[in-house]
Amino acid sequence: MAAERSGLICPKGPLDERLDQLLRQFWEVETDPIVKASKEELDCESHFVKNFVRLEGGAFTVRLPIKHNNGLLGDSHSQALRRFQSLERKLFHQPELRTQYSAFIKEYLNLGHMSLVPPELHRDCKYIRPLTGDICKMYRCVRMASSDSFLQCILWRDSPLEELQTYKLDTVTYGTKPASYLSVRAMYQLAKDEVEDFPVGSEILLRDFYVDDLISGGSSKEEVVGILALISAFLSKGEFQLRQWWSNISSVLAGSTSKPSRRSVLSSIARLYDLLGLAGPVVTKAKIFLQKLCREHHSWDESLPQDKRSAGA
Repeated sequence: MAAERSGLICPKGPLDERLDQLLRQFWEVETDPIVKASKEELDCESHFVKNFVRLEGGAFTVRLPIKHNNGLLGDSHSQALRRFQSLERKLFHQPELRTQYSAFIKEYLNLGHMSLVPPELHRDCKYIRPLTGDICKMYRCVRMASSDSFLQCILWRDSPLEELQTYKLDTVTYGTKPASYLSVRAMYQLAKDEVEDFPVGSEILLRDFYVDDLISGGSSKEEVVGILALISAFLSKGEFQLRQWWSNISSVLAGSTSKPSRRSVLSSIARLYDLLGLAGPVVTKAKIFLQKLCREHHSWDESLPQDKRSAGA
């Protein structure tokens, strides 16, 4: 009892037992690196395996892992229309932003990543919403099954004078809950499908990728050059494309076919470190050049026009 009064021994209550339980769970997680998948994760994996298709060119077509029947989604067209009209009023007062929106939509169409929905099929578009945010090209490398692309519809027109059109997004779309899983899982499936022809490439993909970023290397320049060529050829089998290569040995990239772009210009400027300010005029000229590219609305990965390549290389 004396020891108990001194605070060396304390009777356990419900809170203490709960803390003990949490501590045990903490140590179990620390000592057991195997993370058990939830039922939802297992269902998503099973759904992907049952429904993915490789197209003739090697690209993947996937289905959305929908929890409930599509009919429960209801008709959201009126809500989407109100949101689009609000966006259109905003863009009317911001012409530069409207130009960027319009260019983005045209890029989607030109790349075949979305398509116009015929008027007679509008009644099937039950999950329409305005397009917002940036799109990662990796997601758009994975096609969406035509039956599910109707669940990814948007409203758009370049001008209030034009007729409002409904488009369906035909690729995995950034911002949707399963987008990251479907794209990364398609890349993992590529590693599984092509392991016989590309055993090293499959190993690199599973080991050295974090989402869409590759961080790899080798013990010699020759090995790194080989990895560059190998992983590019391997990913092309699934119509994935790696760009913006970088290496701490510049000669490794000597044979790269990458062309100057707005992104590469920004990358080059970011590498300039001028502690004493001696290179100020050069840095200023480079920044002015980048501002011109921004004003001309070049996309980040678009190859620069021929008259600007010498300046942007």
